[in-house]
Amino acid sequence: MLCDINYVIRTGFTVISGRLYQRKHSLYDVTVIYGLCTFQDCDVFIRHIRIARLVREIDFARYHFYDRTGIYSRSRQLGIKSLQGSTLTVFVDSIPLFVPYKIITKLVYWDERSLFFEHEVITLHDARTRYLLVSRQYAIGEYTQTISNLLKGLPGSMSIPKSPKYIQDWLKSMAISSAKLRNTKT
Repeated sequence: MLCDINYVIRTGFTVISGRLYQRKHSLYDVTVIYGLCTFQDCDVFIRHIRIARLVREIDFARYHFYDRTGIYSRSRQLGIKSLQGSTLTVFVDSIPLFVPYKIITKLVYWDERSLFFEHEVITLHDARTRYLLVSRQYAIGEYTQTISNLLKGLPGSMSIPKSPKYIQDWLKSMAISSAKLRNTKT
């Protein structure tokens, strides 16, 4: 907290403003947060936002989604924590300095171990999609069937959405990479 006070402030602002000004959502709804590309977000040439900064921004988008859907409260009750497992980034066009944008977050799939989110980053002045990020959040807890316990009873949890083909292919790709890493250790 002492090393990155901006992160703590932004997290608090995102969650508190959502609680004050936005309604609760179901797991099938999308949530929206807003951002602005500043000097600290830019690459070394100060032309556009860095990918690493966008990955940080989707943290705030997920925190907002967790709070608005009830996942956060439920995870605290059950002692379940989440861990960013992997991120897939699709670059369409960069976000220049001082350009405001929004991040639309949608839970697209879940299995017994993970939640899969889609984050669409759109600039406000031209409504263009600049990036699409897909993140996989592992649930870590003492329970078996952790995701089932986490989502049980939340609005929209009655049926698991069908896994999109691109997520299935992404999971296969990660399995191949993991197998390759295991083979290189011997």
